[in-house]
Formats: sequence, structure tokens, C-alpha cells
Amino acid sequence: MIFSVKDSLRQAVEAASGGLNTVLYTKKGQPIFARAIPKFRVETLHPSLGSGVHPAFMVGGREVSEIWIGMYPSHIANGEAVSVPGVPPSLEHFNAWVLATRNMGPGLHLLTNAEWAAMALLSIYAIGNGNDPVSGPDPYGRDRTNPALFGRRSDGKVPGDTSSISYMITGSGPLSWRHDRGPFGIADVSLGISPGYLVAGLALVNGEIRIIPDNDAALPNVDLSPSGPAWRAIMPDGSLVAPGTAGTLKYDIPPTASYSDNGVADNLGTPTLRTQVRSAPASWGDADHDFALATGSINLDPSNLTVPPILRALALIPLTSNATISVRPYGTRLAGRGYLGVGSVWMRTNPSFSQPAYVAYVPI
Repeated sequence: MIFSVKDSLRQAVEAASGGLNTVLYTKKGQPIFARAIPKFRVETLHPSLGSGVHPAFMVGGREVSEIWIGMYPSHIANGEAVSVPGVPPSLEHFNAWVLATRNMGPGLHLLTNAEWAAMALLSIYAIGNGNDPVSGPDPYGRDRTNPALFGRRSDGKVPGDTSSISYMITGSGPLSWRHDRGPFGIADVSLGISPGYLVAGLALVNGEIRIIPDNDAALPNVDLSPSGPAWRAIMPDGSLVAPGTAGTLKYDIPPTASYSDNGVADNLGTPTLRTQVRSAPASWGDADHDFALATGSINLDPSNLTVPPILRALALIPLTSNATISVRPYGTRLAGRGYLGVGSVWMRTNPSFSQPAYVAYVPI
């Protein structure tokens, strides 16, 4: 990306926002309205997050001064994932998003979980004082806490029409739907439709939590497929090890629950963080059957299990009372972020599921 060329649109956006926003351009000359997230140390936000520079700012072993996140959910136009106001967000599966974002130019990529977490932590701790300050729409287009506020539905129906659910036209909602509740914030980050926004660099494989370390999922040549060599699992002490290593952290159904295999996708209760998982029926594979779901909490098994700071820094456990967590600890699951809260994490969908996403940029 070229920042030195100051066209009139970029100049106007940067001047109006005091430099918080800019406009990037794809190879085909399409605009990406983006918000800067400057580098920060996690302990400046909260001691439970650990210490040091947040992982989002470590890319390929190099520390970067800032990342840029698209201000709006992406809309695919001419094969590229643009970020502009006033359009319906596109719904695509993981491989399609990777292709659409990596083809746009150096440094542009599908938003990573590390980048989402950096944005979410700033919302929760810098803006919300430990609470989630961001509101968002219900499935029908009205604000979940104040129905007098609403956005424009992408299906053209009136907000509040319960005959169908709808995503919102990008940026059409109130400022309270932005990550910092301001006019220059990242819009629409708290969805009313599950499972939220697709992110790169976070997966659940047979219950094992796997990440691509730091922000290396933003690199153009990293294999993001679930079998790629960059993935690591997490030990209770926070160290990163090869996937499949004994004793790694996993999401599971409650220890007292049992899979039903009754043809109905049942909620088996609050997800549990532990170092082993209950076996689901072998025939299920990546199919969508029983799950675990809770809001604002996660169980530990045993109760004194260590929760390493990296899980909090990557927003992989609920940090606020409204953060939902839902998992299917069998098969291969990708991550959805932002359903009903910026700190929510859903690990229930398989790689073929289509959902919205954001684009981001780091200097390469």
C-alpha cells in the first residue's frame, strides 16, 4: 500500500479524523476505509492480560507500530474485499475470503484473531472501563438495548420486521455500534446474527485451541488451512507447542454432560476449559450437532486450572458479562467474533460456512 500519495479522498478522510482514518487502495484502485490501531502494551490496559506488546503488533518476528482495520464489514466487488459505507456485507466461506483479501495488494489480508482481540481489548478496557461499551442490532435491525435506534437492513425491509433476519447496510447504524462509540470507529462490530465475523489464525480441532502465533496469520505466504505447519496449541503455562501435544488447553462440553445423538443440536451447557475432551460420536465429523454455549462465563476443570494470560490477551475467554462463548469440540471449527459483543467467541462452524468478515492491513 502507498501512503505517500495524497489523493483528495484520502486527504479529506485523514483531515476529518485527525489521522485516525485513512483510505487504502487495492490493486484495482478500489477504496478501503481503514482505522489505525496503534501499538500498545497489554499491561497498560489490565494486569490480567500479561505483559509486553500485544501479539497483533508482532508480524513475522518484527514489531510494527500500528495495524489498520477496515472501518466497515467487507463487501466483495470485482473479486476484492473492499471496506466502504453504504453497502451490504458479503457472506463467504473461509477460502473465498482469503483469496479475495490476499489478491488486493501487499499487506492486505483477512482480519486475524489477534487483530480482532486488540480492537476488542481497547473497546473493553480503554473505552468501557472493563465493560463492553458497544451495542449492536438484533437480528431484525433495531438496537438490542434501545429499539429507538436502528440501521438500514440489507434486505430492504423495515427495521423491526420479524418476518426474516437481516444484516445491516455497512455503517448505517448509530455511533454506539462502533468499537469506540465515535464517528471514526470501526463500525458494526457487535452482530445480532451468529456466529459473527470470520477471522484468520484461530481454530478448534477436536476441542484443541489452536492459534497461529503473534500476528503471523497476516503474512501473505502463511498456510492458513487447518493442517498448515504454522499452527500451535497452548499449554496451561502459556507456552506454545505442536498441535496434539498431551496436556494442551481445550474447549469441551461440561464434564457432567453427555452427547445426545438424538438428531437435535442441543445446548449441553457452559463450555469448559480443560486439557482433555469428551468424545463425540465418530460419525459426526465436522457436522453441526450438539454444542456448549454460555454468556459471561466458562467453567474450569479442574477448578484450579491455570488460565494463561495469552487466552485473555487473545480474548479467548469471556472478559465481560455479555461476551458469549460457544463451541463444538469435535471436528474442525473456525472462529466467529462479535456475536452479541466484541469479546464473544464462537467456535461452532466448519470451514465451508459462509459469514461476514473484515479486511486489515499491516506493513509487509
